[in-house]
Amino acid sequence: MFNGFKKFSRANNFPWTTLKKYWKNSSKSELIVDVAMPLVLSSALLFITSYYVVDFKSLINIFQQLSGQVIAAISILAGFNIASITIISTAGGASDRLKNHRSNPNSLSAYDILIIFFTWAVIIQLIVVLISIILFYVGSFSPFEDVKKIPTLGWISAVFWMWLTLHSIFISIRNMKTLYLYVTYTPPSNTP
Repeated sequence: MFNGFKKFSRANNFPWTTLKKYWKNSSKSELIVDVAMPLVLSSALLFITSYYVVDFKSLINIFQQLSGQVIAAISILAGFNIASITIISTAGGASDRLKNHRSNPNSLSAYDILIIFFTWAVIIQLIVVLISIILFYVGSFSPFEDVKKIPTLGWISAVFWMWLTLHSIFISIRNMKTLYLYVTYTPPSNTP
């Protein structure tokens, strides 16, 4: 049994491996924009919401409505990132230069780092879609009619879901900038 679980986790550790590579290869400013800003924004939005939403069923209804819209929007962003990976991997010229460009011999190439950023965006967006589907389903059959006070775990879950959603959007914005720079890249001329 344990051996089977070990094989299963080794075969499906792709998201964790990608997360480690994403974290390792992101600059501090990228992590501030991709991770910290969405956390601050989602916490602030839910702090403001806490003054207007006082019972748990209302909070679930709000997130159920929002999750339906998030599913559509994030699915489109995931498609954009998948298409971008296809463009980057099939393009010649610039991708060949990126595959060979390394800051030091033991580091990943610029091409590998670029693919990691887009891959992490797709992974996180699919996780957001999965969580949104679960939230939508739970909201439809909510057994929380009698719960008046919103539990702390409810607020923490709301902040986490909103943070993940905003995180995936901020990553897509950065990936759009990266794709633009990649497609419009022209090597500097060697003439004086």
